[in-house]
Parts: sequence; C-alpha cells; structure tokens
Amino acid sequence: MKTAVYSGTRNLYPDMVTAAKTLVKHSSVEKIYFLIEDDTFPEKLPSIVETINVSGQQFFPQRGVNFLTPFSYMSLLRVCYTKILPESIDKILQLDVDTIVTDDIDELWDVDLEGKWFAAVVEDKSTYKPFGPVYYNIGVTMFNLKQIREDFADDLMIYTLNTRKMPYIDQDAWNMYWQTKAVQIPGRFNESRVTHLSDRPAVVHYAGIKNWQNDPQIDRVEYLEEARKLTWKEVLHG
Repeated sequence: MKTAVYSGTRNLYPDMVTAAKTLVKHSSVEKIYFLIEDDTFPEKLPSIVETINVSGQQFFPQRGVNFLTPFSYMSLLRVCYTKILPESIDKILQLDVDTIVTDDIDELWDVDLEGKWFAAVVEDKSTYKPFGPVYYNIGVTMFNLKQIREDFADDLMIYTLNTRKMPYIDQDAWNMYWQTKAVQIPGRFNESRVTHLSDRPAVVHYAGIKNWQNDPQIDRVEYLEEARKLTWKEVLHG
C-alpha cells in the first residue's frame, strides 16, 4: 500500500491539510497518516486520512537534550514511525507540512531500498555537513520501516536523540548513518533553497523561509497559491 505521513502541532494543521491535498492530487497514495496533538481533528477529513494523537508520547522526556528546541517535539517523533504506525507498514513517505506536491511522484514508492533505511535528496546548496561530504534533507523521505525494524535503527535514533544535542533533530540523527544506509533521489522531489532547483519540480519545499505561509515574495509562490484553492472533492474525484 502506498502510504504517507505528515506530523505537526496544532498551529500547523491547516498547512498539513493543504500539503496532503496536493499529495493526493499528484499521486496514487492510498493512505495518509496525520500525527497530531488531539484525539480529533478540527475539520472533517476524508477516509484516506487517519489521525493519531501522539501528544502522550513516551520516547522523549520533556527535559531531554533535544526536546526544547526551535523545532517541535514532532520532529523527534519522526524517528518513531515503527513504534507509532501499524506494524503492517513496510515503507512510508514522509513529507514536511511546508511541502507542496506539484507533479506525479509515484515513482518514489518504487525506489530500491533493499538493505537501506531511507531515500532522500541531498542538500547540495548547504554548507552544513557535520557528518561528512553528504547531508540529506529529510523533508521528503521514503523510509524503509522493514529494514529499520530489522536493524533496530529506531532504537538507535531514539537513544541518539536522547543523549546527543542535534541542531536539526531527526534530520541530523539519520544523517549520522548516511554512508551505508541512504539512497539519493533526484533533486526535483525536494526542491528548496538548500537542495536543488528544477525546471520541473515534483515537490516544492519552502524550507528555511521564515513565515513561508504569508510571505508573498517566496520562491514558487504560484504553487502555494494554487494549493490553497484545492478541495478534497477535487483531488479525490477530479
């Protein structure tokens, strides 16, 4: 089953909905999970979307080394999909809520992840490379949950984030092990200021843009404007 996941605190719920609509429009995704802070979502969602309240998480103590950061604790929980989501899910596409899918991305579910933990786009434009010459942006990532379970990589990530300060939280944790466990995918699947510019982007990621939801000067503003107009009826039934 083609499965995807978004996560966010209450202030990000509207962006999560917008992002998910673009995913449905430009893929054959069959199931979307919203990891949220409430038992119920404040607006009606189609059956393709299932919400999970993760506010009572037990993996990261509130006084932990990475809990109080500019990023929400939801970033920490993105290393816990194997423990939060159904065990039947072997592979899942993670997308940040500040992403807009603009073209067909179905081929991402076919990326060969044999023996690997994840597939993502490299940050070609970033000078932040704390773990070697390659650094992956996790804003759009295909995770091999089956391999992560087999290698106990989820426990390794939790331990790492509970014991070592990480400026970019889950992204840093996964990048510590990129050498043998990552697959690089084309930049058009995560176009941002730190990754890659494409003539035909498949996913536009407004990473690193402050107040991206309200800034009329952001790059690729046209994609965001069109996404906001989408309805569930339109993306589900055409």
